[in-house]
Amino acid sequence: MALYETILSLLALTFEPEVLWNVIPLVFATLLIILYFGRYSDENPGWNTYLTNSLVLIFVSMGLLRYIHSIDNAGAVNFIYYQSKSLAAVFLLLIGSILLRFNFEHILPERFAKYISSPMTINLSAFAIILFVYSKLPSNFEMLVSLIIIVLGLSIIFNLLKLPARKLFKYIEREKKKEKIRNIKEEKYQIEELKRQLKAKEKELKSIKKHAEEEKKEALRLKKIIGK
Repeated sequence: MALYETILSLLALTFEPEVLWNVIPLVFATLLIILYFGRYSDENPGWNTYLTNSLVLIFVSMGLLRYIHSIDNAGAVNFIYYQSKSLAAVFLLLIGSILLRFNFEHILPERFAKYISSPMTINLSAFAIILFVYSKLPSNFEMLVSLIIIVLGLSIIFNLLKLPARKLFKYIEREKKKEKIRNIKEEKYQIEELKRQLKAKEKELKSIKKHAEEEKKEALRLKKIIGK
């Protein structure tokens, strides 16, 4: 089978129901992280995030071991019969366990842990092993190269998605600032208008007060005349 046929076959495998249920959470988590850090570009993940990401590999590997165990209802004998798939799942479990310890105890420098335990690295690695375990294609060098190409291709696509995500959120922020400025100007105009209305009311009250005082004086004058 040609290399591109193997790649197409693996990609088609992604949309089979049993595989899709495993892949959807990984895709959703990756896209959500891309959007989140596109929105909060000045924020950096911490050790707690790296620790959580390493758990993904453990959970995925346990699911894959369960799948291998359930093939044809043969049970544990499948771990011998499907040796390469079993080794891949165990390898994923081992890597997840190592990363879990490294991130829990902060063994690696954070700049290394940031890339090794990033959602992109973790989720794409898990995706590749999922395809390998569920595939019925021969486990050979062609399979390995195909998986590497798929992972690299998806990595490029997800990284390219970061650009429009950042631009979108920057545009939203600019519009929010413009709207805030417009609201401030509108509020300022309303305050000025209220001040003008208040001054007009003050003038009106002064006029009424002055008129009342004049009437009072006139009444007193008339009272004096009547008294005389």
